[in-house]
Amino acid sequence: MLPVRRITSGFRDVRWGHVFIELVLLIVGILIALAVNGWMEDRRDARTERQYLEALVRDLDRDVAILNEFGALHESQTADGVMAYRALRRGPGVEDKEAVAQALSRLMSRRTLRLTHATYANLVGTGNIRLVRNAALRERIVGLYESNERWATIIDRNNQVFVDQMYMQYIMDRGLIAPRPTGNIPVISAAFAGFAERVDMPVDSRNDRLWRLPADSPEWDVLTGKVWYRTLTSYQAINQAREVTRQVLAVRDAVADELARRWPDSQTARPAG
Repeated sequence: MLPVRRITSGFRDVRWGHVFIELVLLIVGILIALAVNGWMEDRRDARTERQYLEALVRDLDRDVAILNEFGALHESQTADGVMAYRALRRGPGVEDKEAVAQALSRLMSRRTLRLTHATYANLVGTGNIRLVRNAALRERIVGLYESNERWATIIDRNNQVFVDQMYMQYIMDRGLIAPRPTGNIPVISAAFAGFAERVDMPVDSRNDRLWRLPADSPEWDVLTGKVWYRTLTSYQAINQAREVTRQVLAVRDAVADELARRWPDSQTARPAG
C-alpha cells in the first residue's frame, strides 16, 4: 500500500469524537490548574499583605511613641532656653546664676531623630509594595515615609547648624560656663552624673567665666542672640513633631481600617485613636 493511502486510511480509522473529548478535557484540566495556582498565589499574596500591614501598624505605633518623646524633650529644651534668654537680657545682674548655667549647659545637648522604617524599607526593597492592593492606601504610605525622611533630614540639619556649630561650639570655645552634669535626656544625664562623680570636682557659678564679664561686654549680646536661635530650633521641632504625629496617626488608622475591613480578626485592626 502506498504511504499516502496508508495515512489516509489511518485518518479514517481515527475516532474523532474521542479525540475531541480528550482535547477538551486536557484544556479544561490546564485551565483548572491555572485557576487553582492563581487562587493559591492570591491567598499567599493576601497573607503576606496582611503581615506587612500589621507590621506597619506596629512600626507607626512606635513612631508615635518616638515623636511624643522627641516633643517632650524639646518642650524641656524650649523652657530652658526661654528662662536663659530672659535672664541673659538682664546682663550680669542674674539672681540665680547656677540655674541659668545649668540651662545653658542642657541646651548644648540634642537628639538625632530616627523613625521606624524597617517594614517600609522591606516593602520597597523587595518590590512587595505592590501587594498593598488598596492603591490609595499604598500612595498614602509611600507619601508618609517620603515626607518623614525629608523632615528627619531637616531636623538633623538644624541640629548641626544651630545647636552644634552656632551654639555649642561658641559656648565651649569661649569657656563661658563650666560643664554641668545635667541634661534633659535621662540616659545622657545619668551618664554625665556618673562621669562627674568620678571626676569628683563639683562646679558652680563661681567657675563660670560668663558672670565675670563686664556689663558692656559684646559677649552678652552674642550669647543672648545664640540662645534665641537655639531655643527657636527646639520650638520649631515641637510644632513639626506635632504635625508629623498627626500624619502618622492618620495613616496608621487608615492601615488599621483596611485590616479591620478585610481581616476582622486582626489584633492590630483597632485604631490607636
